[in-house]
Amino acid sequence: MTTIAFAPRAAFGNNRDGELLGASPSREDPIAGFEPNAAAMSKAAPSEIEKAVRRMPTLYVIAFFGVVVLSAVMIIWNTLQVNKLTAERTKLDDQITQSEQRLIRLRAEEMQLSSPDHIRPIAETKLGMIEANGQDVVIVK
Repeated sequence: MTTIAFAPRAAFGNNRDGELLGASPSREDPIAGFEPNAAAMSKAAPSEIEKAVRRMPTLYVIAFFGVVVLSAVMIIWNTLQVNKLTAERTKLDDQITQSEQRLIRLRAEEMQLSSPDHIRPIAETKLGMIEANGQDVVIVK
């Protein structure tokens, strides 16, 4: 709320001491030159243009709230999409971790099965092989 102060207007040549600053002249003040005419006093029926101008703020409010609602819907939709993609990424990360662990186990099993200590008994018992010595070597030309 603004404060209205009293001040003389002697600088402009008026004799209206104590008039409110910024106040418009009253209807009863004939000195101010304000004489209302009958055309301004009577209310005319508003034209179509005036009706449209009066409706404009309503359209702006509706458009504003439409934009706000659309923005809220887009934010919610984006949030849901981010949550969905995050869950899918977590699932895929878990699958990658499980695959890496399975690969480590299979490599360890491969190393165990390919070790000479594991192959020697199988070769001797199931295949009937014996360990080679210098007499069993034959060179073919």
